[in-house]
Amino acid sequence: MRICLWVASLQCLIWGPLIILAPQKSALAYGYAEPPQDLFLWQGMGLIITLYGVGYAIAGLDPLRHWLTVAVGLLAKILGPIGMTWAVLQGQTSSGVLKLIPVHDVIWWFPFALIVIRGIRCQLRPVESGPK
Repeated sequence: MRICLWVASLQCLIWGPLIILAPQKSALAYGYAEPPQDLFLWQGMGLIITLYGVGYAIAGLDPLRHWLTVAVGLLAKILGPIGMTWAVLQGQTSSGVLKLIPVHDVIWWFPFALIVIRGIRCQLRPVESGPK
């Protein structure tokens, strides 16, 4: 669990700053036909991705304790692709933006879900009291 979160953290801590520092090139690498008009919004997404990286690194210290952080990440990794797919279907962006979804989102669904499930189970487990 820890290694999974640290790898996810590393991915975000590489990709997020890349978006911030090279927004035009990163947008093209992500599959946009042309860089977004409002690059500061794209850079804001880079900041959010970077912050997720920090969160995953912290959660990696004690995954079962920080399962809610992982749950937020899982939710983002599910809703993000849904939003991108919706934008493509509405003709708001090119389908090229979907090419990195398997690498940045889908690969984390199963391991993050396992961490969340284990974290919930751990929290619901009754605390054993000492001898009476």
